[in-house]
Amino acid sequence: MKDIMLNPDFNRARDFIYSNARLIERHLFSFQFEDGAADMVERALSGYQHANRLFGFGLEPDKRASAPQPVDQAFAMEILDAIGASRGRFEAICDSLHHLTNADGGLPFSHQSVEAAPHAAWWACASSQPSSINPTGIILSFLWKSGLDHPWMKNAEDFCWDALNQLQVTSAHSIQNGLAFLAAHPDQQRAGQAFKGLRELVRGATCFDPQSEEYVFSPLIFAPSPKSPATRFFSNDEIQPHLQFMISQQQEDGGWPINWPPLSQGVMSECRAIVTLRNLNILRAYNSLKGV
Repeated sequence: MKDIMLNPDFNRARDFIYSNARLIERHLFSFQFEDGAADMVERALSGYQHANRLFGFGLEPDKRASAPQPVDQAFAMEILDAIGASRGRFEAICDSLHHLTNADGGLPFSHQSVEAAPHAAWWACASSQPSSINPTGIILSFLWKSGLDHPWMKNAEDFCWDALNQLQVTSAHSIQNGLAFLAAHPDQQRAGQAFKGLRELVRGATCFDPQSEEYVFSPLIFAPSPKSPATRFFSNDEIQPHLQFMISQQQEDGGWPINWPPLSQGVMSECRAIVTLRNLNILRAYNSLKGV
């Protein structure tokens, strides 16, 4: 079958973000695609930060409680990493991670404080949760990438090594965290061998049908850039249909849809803007965003 190459409409995507995104995503878009300044992104991000330097207030927008959740810290670190923030910014968060950490050194997905405000069903936390590599693994990856060496990291690392042996094909988010943990680990001899061992697990957790309407992970989620370590697990013939389908899914308003049920109409707009910015970065990384 001959491929019909589609092109995304960058200007419509830009208009969608400026019309619908939160201030933090608008500044991040400006930094990544225009001439926006990193310090403006940091200023917007600071509005989600508590006095103890942890992030909350619905930074991850599918839950609206003000209390910090572990995933909020991962969300903040991803933004800080994207703008090349200083090591001190990561250290400030790490200094307070013990407030969210379980006795085994890992972070749970959710704390009971999430119940103080509306949230999506998967955030429900009626009692204390066990530690999870999601988001402990990706948080460690950002800390390592920043060059930080902090006492909190040792027990968290030990927890993640143990958690790698328990990864299941049904938990794509945990697999994604495992990949991030291994890709950024300082000991690449050990981590590299473990990374290779995740190939079949990653492929088993991947949805290769680009037209699936379920909440699934495509190759582009595991490998959002040709430089992503997990790109080696997929062929170009497996990736290209997903790029074309992604382009085809740009909506009339310029944004992309989400593939999970939104908490509200307002949250849907916020999440669509986040996904739109993510997709623009993926398309640019794969040289599929012309003129940008």
